[in-house]
Amino acid sequence: MRYGELIKKHIKNSTIQNMIFILIILVLWSLTFLNINSTLKSVSKINLNNFNDIMNHYYYHLKYISIINDEKLLEDIDISKFFVINKNGNIRKTLPSNFSINSDISNTVFYNQLLKNHTGIFIFKSKFPDNISHLYIGGKFNESYLVGQLKKPEFETDSNYFLTIEDEKGNVIYSRYKLNQINKIILFKNRIYINTSSKWNNLILTTFLDITNQLLYNFIISMFMFLIIIWNFISRKNSLKFMNRFDIEFSEIIKSMENFLKELRILDRQSFLNVSENDFQEVLNPIKNENFYFEELKELKEVEFLSIKEMLELFDEISASTEELEATNKELEDLYLQVEKAYNDLEDSYRKFSAHLSAIAEKYDEITGNHIERVAKYSRLIAEKMGYDSKFVNDIEAYAPLHDIGKLMIKHEILNKPGGLTRDEYEEMKKHTIYADKIFGNDERFIMAKNIAMYHHENYDGSGYPFGLSGEEIPIEARIVALADIYDALRSERPYKDEYDHKEAYNIIVYGDFKTKPSIFDPEVLEIFKKYHIEFDKIYTEYKKMEIKNRNIESKKIKELKKVN
Repeated sequence: MRYGELIKKHIKNSTIQNMIFILIILVLWSLTFLNINSTLKSVSKINLNNFNDIMNHYYYHLKYISIINDEKLLEDIDISKFFVINKNGNIRKTLPSNFSINSDISNTVFYNQLLKNHTGIFIFKSKFPDNISHLYIGGKFNESYLVGQLKKPEFETDSNYFLTIEDEKGNVIYSRYKLNQINKIILFKNRIYINTSSKWNNLILTTFLDITNQLLYNFIISMFMFLIIIWNFISRKNSLKFMNRFDIEFSEIIKSMENFLKELRILDRQSFLNVSENDFQEVLNPIKNENFYFEELKELKEVEFLSIKEMLELFDEISASTEELEATNKELEDLYLQVEKAYNDLEDSYRKFSAHLSAIAEKYDEITGNHIERVAKYSRLIAEKMGYDSKFVNDIEAYAPLHDIGKLMIKHEILNKPGGLTRDEYEEMKKHTIYADKIFGNDERFIMAKNIAMYHHENYDGSGYPFGLSGEEIPIEARIVALADIYDALRSERPYKDEYDHKEAYNIIVYGDFKTKPSIFDPEVLEIFKKYHIEFDKIYTEYKKMEIKNRNIESKKIKELKKVN
């Protein structure tokens, strides 16, 4: 079915949109983790270099202190105690003087820890000299060990990360925070950290980077996009339900009428004398007890039942008297006229269905008033004055309201955004003309509707979109609706503009302004507007009065209900 295909395309496009959103979320998280990994490596490298500089700084001052006795310098570099210990384990110098010179510490754990570090700068933890754990920094210099006890060591320069130092056995000898366990990712003080390790001499430096904010921002963005996906499903649910219901009911009516016509073709070759209502039960049963939602389909159903009823009555008259054959033939001709009327009603149902579709599009766009009905009336007026036949005039009135049907596939927040659109949003808005092609497909019954919806933004001078057509390349129905749509848009209030009166709208269309030029209109259509522009104003005014009247009636009903309650 034509409408079934339309529904499938609508669902497919909606699914593609949601898949794109999901893909964006996945890409966002992938890029975030790549950035975190890159940042962690960079910070770790910086920490390693800073640590190396700090250790060299300490070692330089230890050598300097070993030459002079300057306790003030110890305070400047945050060292509480300083020792010079020879290779035999004797203390040769101490600041401040807590130990006697030549004190032997060769049998202490402290000295054994010194012996493990033969060259270069080193750092270790020991309970010396007061049986309390302290962090020491040292280095070998002229066959002696220079050792300093650090007061409050700080190896980090940024609050977004912290550092741990482990010895070659994996024991943590320095950490700003007390950690129960060191994993690749840890949760500490309601913050999430990720770490990486690097080696410095016989020590392992582990950098912990705080990634809480990045993950939180990503989570918020992801939740926002998931909400958009959910809204996308909900917002289209009603439209799909409406279209699907019409498709089902319309299919039942068409099938019933096809069966009816099939029975009539059989009767053309048979006797009418023995025909009864039972012969049409197969036609009537599928829709007999069906309560159609759409009024137009209810009318078609009644026409079909009436046609069968009248046909049976006619056949009774034929069987009752052969002498009335001539009169019966006339009645039979009337019956066929009824069938023809049924088909004409079917054509009307297409037009009325077009009105339903346009109403859906207008409600989706949240445009107030009777915009689509006025555009239809303006278009009919132009077509009549240009001398087109009644079928063309009726068709353009029926299908002009579908000029913006493609907006059903535009995001709701773009359609109803207050104020101006961004460049990207405007480009997305322009696609509603292309989406019309997807909606109508190749259905011949909707060729005029498709031409109007796709080309009503093309300009006669070639400056329009989506294809930049000009002159006679643009279908005449689209050229007519283009002027009608612009006139009503100028007269109507929008979130981004006030309404213009008729004189202002006339001057803009005929003489142009900064946005609208007379050259964009078909000259013949423009001449019709100039000649009959007063009738355009009458149409707009009539609908405006009707809107005000309806609002007053509704307001009165609300007041009466409040009094009753």
